[in-house]
Amino acid sequence: MSQQQTPSPARTLALRYAAQEHKTFINDEWVAVRTASAIPIINPASGEQIGTLPAAGAAEVDMAVDAAQQALSSAERTGAWKPAERSRLLWALADAIEANAAELAELESLDVGKPIANARMVDVPGAAAALRYFAGWAGKIGGETTELSVPGRWHAYTRREPVGVVGQIVPWNYPLMGAACKIAPAIAAGCAVVLKPAEQTSLSTLRLAELIHEVGLPPGMVNIVPGLGPEAGAALVRHPGVAKISFTGSTATGRTILVEAAATMKRVTLELGGKSPVIVFPDADLDAAARAIAMSIFFNSGQTCSAASRLLVHNAVAQPLLERLQSIADGMQMGDPADAATQLGPLVSAEHHARVTAFVEAARQENGRIIGGGDKGFERGYYMAPTIIDEIALDSSAMQQEIFGPVLCVTRFDTADLQAIAALANDTRYGLAAYIWTRDLGTAHGLIPLLKAGTVRVNALGGNDFGMPSGGFKQSGFGRENGRAGVEAYTELKSVTLGY
Repeated sequence: MSQQQTPSPARTLALRYAAQEHKTFINDEWVAVRTASAIPIINPASGEQIGTLPAAGAAEVDMAVDAAQQALSSAERTGAWKPAERSRLLWALADAIEANAAELAELESLDVGKPIANARMVDVPGAAAALRYFAGWAGKIGGETTELSVPGRWHAYTRREPVGVVGQIVPWNYPLMGAACKIAPAIAAGCAVVLKPAEQTSLSTLRLAELIHEVGLPPGMVNIVPGLGPEAGAALVRHPGVAKISFTGSTATGRTILVEAAATMKRVTLELGGKSPVIVFPDADLDAAARAIAMSIFFNSGQTCSAASRLLVHNAVAQPLLERLQSIADGMQMGDPADAATQLGPLVSAEHHARVTAFVEAARQENGRIIGGGDKGFERGYYMAPTIIDEIALDSSAMQQEIFGPVLCVTRFDTADLQAIAALANDTRYGLAAYIWTRDLGTAHGLIPLLKAGTVRVNALGGNDFGMPSGGFKQSGFGRENGRAGVEAYTELKSVTLGY
């Protein structure tokens, strides 16, 4: 099946950017890595190499952390890193993203394999929106006064201070928006950042570094070190000059980071894997539920942490709901990410494609009923069509493990007992998100406290505003991003008591 078409001017620009020489961004300068190691940049839609990335290691991380420490020391001496200035620069960076939106969207589409329409509507506007939201927090971080009960006359208060140099590691599924969501609250809180983008998808983050330079963030306040996780990522986590690690990615890597960070007692925020249930009751609006479920699990080819990947549906409405879902899946256009009509692009890499298809094949061997799927005849690229697995055992690997692909696993229930339904929903090691579809508010409110998930949405796919904290229960991690909690995660709380 042909995927060739004449590239747009913005796509041509993105291809040229991918092919150019790339370096690390340290102390507001482009610095070559000290080794000859290089990471190939692969276009997931074709499987072709379109460039290379520098593989930063411990030496480059050392330089970046030193630059960040010096930037904070300079800010403390001069008093120049005021909240209003931090807010202004975050707004300026958001404006710069919007001014370069067409190129950034093409870079994201080219590097990740996501449809260009998605990059234009979600990733690029979302990055700008995150920067503007957190810009508003820069001048609103404060403590409180407290009246003490101990004898004497006291003035007691708390103050929030920036935690210091922050190491940030972002995943490959939403690289530009992920970088913005990490950098913005840290800068708003007055920290300095060393960020490692995912080795699979670093292009948009490196282009963001150019915009950071253009808008004039102080040298060293934001440093970008592309590299492999076991090298650059591990060096960042172990570095004694890093006060906090914020990581989004797999649970397995999160466990490793937690162990390594313990040696220097780093503060840690972890947003890890998910296997989020969507629970559909007999009184649900099935048309609305089907559209939302399909969008949640098939959007971005299922490569979303909080995707509704486990469908728990009452047996009374299971068949009509599955028919609606199959119809939506069959009607989704899979193709060249550069085509504005494409709804589904490829998975991010050959390795990930093999992993996702292995889960489906294992379910087939376990007598799961496979609906849809396959590559739909694409000769190149890492394509996989929407897949529904029905009649699958609760303890199967596909039902229990995070697949991170366009694969929906289905379980049916007959009970009205909310405790029993919650037990089904909670029957994984994860607890990132959960979704409920019902017209009965009593059912919804009764079930919400029983679900072990950091986010619960009722009759909705959206609602993931930057003002709402996000994070997980259980092995989906701990700590929160976004909202007040997301900013305060980059601060230390100090108690002050003055006797007079």
